Formats: sequence, structure tokens, C-alpha cells
Amino acid sequence: MIVTFGSINVDLIYLVDEIPQAGQTVLARGSRTEAGGKGANQALAAARDGAEVVMAGAVGDDAMAPIALQNLRGEVDIGRVNLSSEPTGSAAIMIDTDGRNMIAVAAGANLTAQSDGIEDELLRNATCVLMQMENDIVQIENLIRRVSEHTAKSILNLAPAYRLESELLTLVDIVIVNEDEAEALAGWLGCQPAAKSLSEALSTGVLRTMGGKGAEAYIGGEHVTVPALQIDVVDTTAAGDCFVGVLAAALDRGAGIQEAMRRATTAAAIACSRSGSQSSIPSAKETDSWT
Repeated sequence: MIVTFGSINVDLIYLVDEIPQAGQTVLARGSRTEAGGKGANQALAAARDGAEVVMAGAVGDDAMAPIALQNLRGEVDIGRVNLSSEPTGSAAIMIDTDGRNMIAVAAGANLTAQSDGIEDELLRNATCVLMQMENDIVQIENLIRRVSEHTAKSILNLAPAYRLESELLTLVDIVIVNEDEAEALAGWLGCQPAAKSLSEALSTGVLRTMGGKGAEAYIGGEHVTVPALQIDVVDTTAAGDCFVGVLAAALDRGAGIQEAMRRATTAAAIACSRSGSQSSIPSAKETDSWT
């Protein structure tokens, strides 16, 4: 079982020819509204890949909440998602014709989510606890410390990049970063942004995703690399979250890190090959058909 503590958002998506520069207004070719948020995306990706997933977080008592939860209902246990007096989190996403995006996030209710709502009994039964950086930092730090006292593996997606004390990151089993986040983390630690350098500086496992160049990890003294699949990119939104969720699901089933990374890379490629946030996340059957 996977426990996810994370953000739950509504994504307002605008399709543009080019990402606007400061002070520039562009006309969008279209728009849509979807459920999103790093925590919810990763929880859904893990569930669609076959894992039992419990989601903990918060949404507002507003019209956005049903949209934010619509895909999680029926696939993820949302009994620990609380209502907040703050508005449901939201993100404004612009996607250009090359599939590149620019995102601004308003955390809203996500900053009121309490990690102590995840009871110790649930942590004792979990194989993996997934966290990201779109909730209150104190709540994330407290959960990292609590998980370290249990047998569950902790996976922290350090996204968006935020400086945590290295002593705290050392308690995490796997720290996942993309290239930009790896650069930021390396700057704080005074090392190179490669997975091996980051891992040695933190004395824990580090996985770095590198877009079209694939992914690498340095875990338990083992350096693992997997190539990216060659596809026509339509939309990269939620692809990174898809990778993390499917990786957690594969590890939950007992897969080794290289096997888990290969499956996660495949699922992320599928997500990149079609438009949408949670709507782009594949089922286990779809991922199987690509492997």
C-alpha cells in the first residue's frame, strides 16, 4: 500500500502558440479545466498502475473541490482528504506547440493539510510514503521524521525545489529531482548535480530525471540509468508526476530500482504523447502494451 501526502489542485490549461514573455498578452488556441496537483497526480498514477493508494491532503469547501477530486474518487482512498476554509489549490498552465509548459500554482487549501492526519497504524501498514513540496513545509518535515521510524520507504519528490536541511533529506529513502531541481540541490550541498554526487552528499538514494535523456539513480552504491523512449511530445504536463507514481507502484510490487525506472519511463512517455494532466496518465494495461 502507498500513502501519498500531497497537493490536490484544479488545473486551468491554456493552449498557446508560444509562451508569453513578461508584459505580453497572447491569444490561446483553446483551454480546458482538469484535476491536478503533484500529490493527486502521483497518487492517481500509482493507482492506475495497480497499487492500493491512500491520499491525504486538503481541498476547499468550494465549487472547485469536486473537480479536483473527480478522478481520485473510485481509484484512490480519499478518506483522509479534509475540507478547508481556504480555496481549493489551483494552477494556471500554458502549453506551447512544442509541448513545453509554464505553470503558476496557488497552494490554497494545500497549505492547511495536516500530515498528522496520517495515523501511525497506516504508516505501519504502508510499503511506501510519497511526498512532494506543494504543502506546508513543517508538515512535510514532520512526516519525513515519522516515516523514518517505520519500515515504509519514503520517497520525496523535491518539486518545486525547496531547501531542506541535509540531515532531514538523509532520512528519506529516495529523493527524486529533475534537472533543474538537481542543480538547485547541488548548489545547496556544494556538489555536482549528478545522482551519484547528490547521493554521496546526502548519504541516501537519489534519482534524477532528465527528460529526453532518460533517468539515472544512485541508490545503495549502485548507479542505474535508463534511456528515454523516443516519442513525439504533445504535452509534458504531469509526465514527471506520472513517472514518480508509477515508480512507487512498481517498487510497492517488489520490483528492483532498474525495472521500476524502466516502467516509470514508459508510463511518462505515454503521458507526454497525449494532452492533459491526469487524463494523460496511463493505465497499467496501456503501460504493459508499450513494454
